[in-house]
Amino acid sequence: MRLLALFACAVLGLTVFPSCSEEERFRANPTSEESPEERDIRVDIATLAKGAASGDPESSVAYDKAVNDLILRGAKVETRVIDALRSNRDAWVRIGCVEVLTAIATKTSIEHLIAVLDDEAPLVAQRANIALQTLTDQRMIAASGKTDPKLLPAVPARAESVKELDAEERIWAAWHAQHKAELKAAWERWWASNKATFTLK
Repeated sequence: MRLLALFACAVLGLTVFPSCSEEERFRANPTSEESPEERDIRVDIATLAKGAASGDPESSVAYDKAVNDLILRGAKVETRVIDALRSNRDAWVRIGCVEVLTAIATKTSIEHLIAVLDDEAPLVAQRANIALQTLTDQRMIAASGKTDPKLLPAVPARAESVKELDAEERIWAAWHAQHKAELKAAWERWWASNKATFTLK
């Protein structure tokens, strides 16, 4: 009899709340709707994916505008941009995020830029390394044509006879495949030693 009563209560609960999703039933404090500014930031980040269409002028313009619009919003978008850098599956969104962080980064961004130095897309790692050099005035890779026992080997220079537009990207990709773990580890060591006293200029 008790089981029958429990079953009846369960059925009643389902009929009284038929339109409630599981999320709505258990969400104690529903979040407010997305603000216009938050929507614009989300759209700008998504638009960074257009950077992949390098042969399309309209896509290139859209990409550049999204980068510039995010930069103009300043450090208040840093957290959103970092989230996209660390989680977005589109390589060009991550590349765009690195570009934005190069311009607006606070000290918080440094460890997240270091984290993507072994990114599966070599170009993301290349841009992150350049960003770190710019933001910290440090380098972990020897300058082209030079050797330094304290630094990783230089990225080979493109031969003058090589005319392909993507030649430097391919050279970097080959270098990155061989040295990405060392590159990330070098920056991690530097950051561990300097984080406490580092001041972003």
